[in-house]
Amino acid sequence: MESKTVQKSFSIVIPVYNEGKTIQKVLETLYNELNTYGYAGQYEIICVNDASKDKSGEILRGIEFIVLAEHKINKGYGAALKTGIRHAKNDTIIIMDSDGQHLAEDVPKLLEGYELGMMVVGSRKITQTQKKRVLGKMVLNRLANFLFQYDIKDLNSGFRVFSRTETMRYFHVCSDRFSFTTSQTLAYLSDTKPILYTPINIQQRTEGTSSVNFKAGLRAILKVMQMGMIFKPLRLMLPMVFFFSGLTAFSLLRDLITVDMTDTTLTLFIASVMLFVFALLSDQLSTIRREMWGANLRLREGLLHDNDDNNRL
Repeated sequence: MESKTVQKSFSIVIPVYNEGKTIQKVLETLYNELNTYGYAGQYEIICVNDASKDKSGEILRGIEFIVLAEHKINKGYGAALKTGIRHAKNDTIIIMDSDGQHLAEDVPKLLEGYELGMMVVGSRKITQTQKKRVLGKMVLNRLANFLFQYDIKDLNSGFRVFSRTETMRYFHVCSDRFSFTTSQTLAYLSDTKPILYTPINIQQRTEGTSSVNFKAGLRAILKVMQMGMIFKPLRLMLPMVFFFSGLTAFSLLRDLITVDMTDTTLTLFIASVMLFVFALLSDQLSTIRREMWGANLRLREGLLHDNDDNNRL
């Protein structure tokens, strides 16, 4: 039976973009505190410079205790995480931000509840979110909770621990931008993989500016809807079917009272039928896609297993 205990060694992946004012202090604090907690020799810190326009790259190249990967062009937060995860030599991955908001003292807390195959997410309080983002965060969480029928404490927290092997299976549906953590969470839920939420504290950034803006929020909402169409199409489509069916019934009742069948009723009826058929087709395509996805994974794992056996001979 496969062991469920967490690996002793872990890799910390930190994407960096224009954090020249804070990154050195953040990394030195993280390095010193991890060693103080007794993790010396058990971890690696991987920083991915996502084509920063300030002195971030120059600073990172001068820090000896990190592994540095660099993008020649800016690819986005999610793409930087993917690069760092691919570079990691350990299966246990911790991701955290480079702006100093995440605290090294919470690392043991996240690792404590971690088991292979699951994910532990550092859950922030809604009051710790910037006021201008609270409404968007609530809308995003409510939409994801409805589609995936799960009490998601913090959908897009960037401080989490997970298995490299498990997460790389979902790379093709994970966003290359700020929605990486959102799509990763929803992919885990779609496969009924356990997610543990651990309360953490964050400290507000004192220098630099966040790259998260209104456009990033819209992208996140669209990503949730996209993931809903991939994994839970009926949850997304049926409310629209019921809405148009209700309008059709109301319009038909009005036509019966006036004894006059209108084009509006016919149009609404056709729209309701088309939406219902489209919902059923989407559900079938989702099922087929997931079956093909599972078959490809099993084939890939089988080939890897065969290669391992051949290497032993």
